[in-house]
Amino acid sequence: MTRQTQGQPDQTLVQLPSGQLIVAPDAPLPPNTIVIPSDGNRPPVRINFDGGTIRFTQGANTTTIPLKDVVPRGAVQMSYAFAASVIAVFIGWPIARAIARYIDRRGRAVRAEHALDAQLQQRFDAMERNIDTVAVEMERLSEAQRFTSKLLEQRPAAVAVPVDPTR
Repeated sequence: MTRQTQGQPDQTLVQLPSGQLIVAPDAPLPPNTIVIPSDGNRPPVRINFDGGTIRFTQGANTTTIPLKDVVPRGAVQMSYAFAASVIAVFIGWPIARAIARYIDRRGRAVRAEHALDAQLQQRFDAMERNIDTVAVEMERLSEAQRFTSKLLEQRPAAVAVPVDPTR
């Protein structure tokens, strides 16, 4: 004798020799089995996952679905593509930014070094012009000194002029 108890799967009532009815548990369910109780008018639904198939059983009706038919191949490929995209965004993007920053900083350092070299070159050019100007002026001074010396040598000897003491 089998009856449905509320919220419980099918249970078997066994009558003892004394006439007493007891509930005998059904055989244990196979592993990977889910039992969904019914509303009372129909037998419960049993879902069994074994190997590569899903088996739905309700009463005498059984439906078997192979797992390879459950998820289409395109959906699996799309899930792989989505996972790769997420990885690229969350891991690849920061790495790409770090590389770009490194290149930018290196470029700035090179530009700053070239700017410093250009500035030093301008200063050296200005110093060279100033040194050339000082050299030209020194040459003019030495030429003026030679001219003055020559004039002093060519001058006639000094004549003593009597000084009138009364004056």
